[in-house]
Amino acid sequence: MFRKNVSILTTRPISGKDVKELKRKIKITFPDLSEEDMDQLFPAKVDVQMLKLKNKATAYTCGNTNPLFFDPEGRGDLLVPTVYALWKLPHIIESLYTYSEVSSKVLGGADLFLQGLIVPDGGLGDFSAGDLRAVSIPGNPFPFAVGTMEVGSEEVAKTGLKGKGLKLLHTFGDQLWGLGDKSSPDPSFTAARIFPMKDTQDSSGGAVGAVDVADGMGAMSLSAQDEDRPKHPSYDALPSDLEGDKTPDADAAAADAHHGDALAAAPVEDPDQMIEACLLGGLQSVADEDLPMLTSDFYSKHMLPAKPDGANVDIKKTSYKKLSKLLSTFEKKGLLTTKVVHKQDKLTAVNRGHELYTAFAPRERSAGAAAAGSASASISGSIITVTYSYRVPTSLRPIFEADADKDALYSEEVVCSALRAYAEREGLSLGDWALKLDKLLVGHLFNKKEPQQEGDSHPFDDIMRRLLSKLAMFHTISRSTPEGVVEVVKKGAVKNISISMEDRMGGRKHVTHLAHVESFGLSADELGAALQRKFKTSCSVTKLPGKTETGKEITLQGNLLQELPKYLKDEYGIEAHFVDVKKKGT
Repeated sequence: MFRKNVSILTTRPISGKDVKELKRKIKITFPDLSEEDMDQLFPAKVDVQMLKLKNKATAYTCGNTNPLFFDPEGRGDLLVPTVYALWKLPHIIESLYTYSEVSSKVLGGADLFLQGLIVPDGGLGDFSAGDLRAVSIPGNPFPFAVGTMEVGSEEVAKTGLKGKGLKLLHTFGDQLWGLGDKSSPDPSFTAARIFPMKDTQDSSGGAVGAVDVADGMGAMSLSAQDEDRPKHPSYDALPSDLEGDKTPDADAAAADAHHGDALAAAPVEDPDQMIEACLLGGLQSVADEDLPMLTSDFYSKHMLPAKPDGANVDIKKTSYKKLSKLLSTFEKKGLLTTKVVHKQDKLTAVNRGHELYTAFAPRERSAGAAAAGSASASISGSIITVTYSYRVPTSLRPIFEADADKDALYSEEVVCSALRAYAEREGLSLGDWALKLDKLLVGHLFNKKEPQQEGDSHPFDDIMRRLLSKLAMFHTISRSTPEGVVEVVKKGAVKNISISMEDRMGGRKHVTHLAHVESFGLSADELGAALQRKFKTSCSVTKLPGKTETGKEITLQGNLLQELPKYLKDEYGIEAHFVDVKKKGT
């Protein structure tokens, strides 16, 4: 609703009485917000402004900065947090999860269909039509959109994941966001799409924990229910007696050690066990130099990234209800220390010698990433893998399952198995080497001028080759790093990185160009800055020319034709056959 007509008609500060009424309404709508949360959103002695917008909506800012809440109709009956407020306190409302690929549609203003949801193991939970929900992607704790549910959970249970699920109210990048400082919580937020987070620095210099992207996400259907997503090994059965008050003092140390050892057993269903594991995993990623840290920052930047891939963690559904109670429980156990500083709760210390901390099993990495990590603690030693998958057109969908999803991606092995299964079902199999052709195979895999007819036998390998040529090809590039897995899914064959050098001033000056690094999940801006530091040369990053180009070109002073391929291999695992090197004019 904020794609256009969002100019400000009037702006005025509201009285202290009106501020109290606004806070009262917010507390009614979001009862689990603590006083500390409210102080973070609306600090004392800072004016609150009310903005009346051209589209009849009303927005509220604090200190003439970012809009924090808005009333879509301006009638005072609904207050919705903006993305700015959700980045401060992601737990204000529950999040639905969708795929990174789908985020581009939502950012463009499209309502979120139920087919585009990722359903965690515990389901989507209970909700009614009209309930507020934020929208996030796996591997990124920051919501990028907010809206209201168009159906209830009971209707979804009856009809399945079909039709509209969430009516969009506001997104990152829309004009309501544009009324603020136009910031983003992380470089993973781009105008076109939201990506899983990489390691970055927060505003205070602390490291934001890296997040693993779900394995194989690029090859999943956009309407899949995520049933086969691997569990996080650290969320295996937490014992139900983790509450310190339930363990006699004499046995407390032994019980705590048992709790930590039990973190790597079987999948967790209990919300308490999930949030406790998030706490322990989050503490592992907090560096001592980052302390003291706001507890809200610890929750959003360390606890949420430590959750299992695809899981929906909601502290309000646990017995703790509030973050302060969870931290207090573990502070009594001696695991951590908190302190109120200027009316704000802060995490001040972590007891890294505590049995719970030392026994906690950290997030496992892939074999490639683990090997890379043993060589260096930085991104050096990354491993690149490229896999191809195929999307089936409607005309050939009968070869696959009867209810095959139009958006599903299949590996070549799965396509081969589906073709053999189809031949068995239709009585076309002539052994491993040949098939008997039917109307579908003749009509869609052979040209009209070719002599093949129904009933003819034909080599299986040639039918398989023809079938693959009729499917839409996609490639998935996985870059395993010590911080997690970065994946890029694109249509067609992989596009190589291009490195070229041109002579200027009669050969006295050289300029090296680097393009298409986005194909391998790299940010041109971030890579350009790294190359500038590495080679101590001037650097510029510009958009590639052409209407169909979406990437950027990095331009570096000097002849780096030899150095850049070696750097890409050493730092990111991008082998030479993925890089095209040439001197312009040759």
